[in-house]
Amino acid sequence: MNAESADRSWLRDFHRGFLLEGYTLTLVRGLTPREYLDRIGAQPQEDCDGFHDFIARDREFQDGEDDWGDRMFVGAALVHDEDADWVLALEINGGIEIHTDAMKHATRGTRGVSHFRSPNAMSLFSWWEDGELRTRFEGPLHREGTTPDHLLDLMRRTGFDLETGAYDLENYVALAEELTGVHLTANMLEDGTYSIGIVEIPTQH
Repeated sequence: MNAESADRSWLRDFHRGFLLEGYTLTLVRGLTPREYLDRIGAQPQEDCDGFHDFIARDREFQDGEDDWGDRMFVGAALVHDEDADWVLALEINGGIEIHTDAMKHATRGTRGVSHFRSPNAMSLFSWWEDGELRTRFEGPLHREGTTPDHLLDLMRRTGFDLETGAYDLENYVALAEELTGVHLTANMLEDGTYSIGIVEIPTQH
């Protein structure tokens, strides 16, 4: 692991690897947390102050669900790059981006990226522009979207091996940073004030 990827390895170590059990991180430019939740059709809940509060509320929510996946718990916090505000959305395990049209609505007139890791270590990266899925891939050799090859240079630059298909979790984080300018840190998750919403997952979408 080189120095640049090591700088992003905090995601593996965060709360003793808690996120490796499954997470979704989403960034959308120019929205407030409440605007993001409104766009994805979330039912607003009371805010959470910090990651510990967020996790406690998520566990309470999950314990009250009869079947996993019918509804999703999501938190959204405000973060910044040099030029713009972004909303950072967090789901534990999650799947709003995969199972609904949320990102189509959330990215109208703007840009969004999302990366997901499942409990069985399946990873997925998505890049959206103005409601359009431009590129999505699980591994770098199998891409879809309206412009599946547009990110190839950035993917090489951020460490994806386009010959063998090899990649690490840090490559997803680095690619998200290239597309957004937002350098994600542990403190952003740890200290964020999360606007909370619950999203119904339709049987068909």
